[in-house]
Amino acid sequence: MTFGDLVNKYCQAAHKLMVAVSEDVLQVYADWQRWLFGELPLCYFARVFDVFLVEGYKVLYRVALAILKFFHKVRAGQPLESDSVKQDIRTFVKDIAKTVSPEKLLEKAFAIRLFSRKEIQLLQMANEKALKQKGITVKQKRQFVHLAVHAENFRSEIVSVREMRDIWSWVPERFALCQPLLLFSSLQHGYSLARFYFQCEGHEPTLLLIKTTQKEVCGAYLSTDWSERNKFGGKLGFFGTGECFVFRLQPEVQRYEWVVIKHPELTKPPPLMAAEPTAPLSHSASSDPADRLSPFLAARHFNLPSKTESMFMAGGSDCLIVGGGGGQALYIDGDLNRGRTSHCDTFNNQPLCSENFLIAAVEAWGFQDPDTQ
Repeated sequence: MTFGDLVNKYCQAAHKLMVAVSEDVLQVYADWQRWLFGELPLCYFARVFDVFLVEGYKVLYRVALAILKFFHKVRAGQPLESDSVKQDIRTFVKDIAKTVSPEKLLEKAFAIRLFSRKEIQLLQMANEKALKQKGITVKQKRQFVHLAVHAENFRSEIVSVREMRDIWSWVPERFALCQPLLLFSSLQHGYSLARFYFQCEGHEPTLLLIKTTQKEVCGAYLSTDWSERNKFGGKLGFFGTGECFVFRLQPEVQRYEWVVIKHPELTKPPPLMAAEPTAPLSHSASSDPADRLSPFLAARHFNLPSKTESMFMAGGSDCLIVGGGGGQALYIDGDLNRGRTSHCDTFNNQPLCSENFLIAAVEAWGFQDPDTQ
């Protein structure tokens, strides 16, 4: 949508052609990154990528607009070579050497004046807002989760293959291709928190799944090995990182991330951290702390007003807790029999199921590297 807005403004003749020859112009424009990363010959792409490393992502929009300008110049007034203008553009980009050199392509790209990163960001925000108002989510689920969660060998008493793939699309990118490994099942190993810890220790991260007697399903992604609980000398202490999140699947799907991710104003990196570059969450040059904030850092890296925003996970001999501050996102007793859920400051969540519940089944899953199988 954002690329289409730029085409409409800076390549009006090409835009008119796209509208005239395509049933859905947005489907054509949705292909623009493929032109660059999929169809452009390597010698062209290498030049574009060199400039991208120096100038930033704006050059990608520039080059895609330039490609469309050249396509319009060559094809205007001619019939389509295929039934799809989308396919015609792909073919044109593959054979672009017949039309223009890499130098001329970049010259055309940088001859497009006036638009800036800020304009791209404003268009992006406006389009996201428009989609949200229509009830359409703007965060796409990660693709190819079926490569990790295989239908033929996945078995769970709590979730279906489809539901596990939904959960897998939320986990951090570096674990996306790991495969689910069942560590603990209350139906196999018994209703014992001590056995739960025994089965989970040595695995990081883990996925906790709970099914209530009312057929509600909820759980948590837990970033840290449960053996960390032993560092508190038998006392109940919180540990974990901002990668942790809680969720419910039944009766409706909802995920709650660390509150600081959505509300970075709660924190400011301390002076030492502020001087160090952190992994940005966007390519923006904005000074917004959300652009610098990495949820993968431990809470100790942030100046939080209180500890209630960083109470991720805790475990003792008589209970397991996920989320704290003003309540607990999940509390499970030592017999894995009863639990409760409420709002907590760490995840700013709603109750994940009935506030007081009886447990039908508990599972813990690990992440197995496919290379180790």
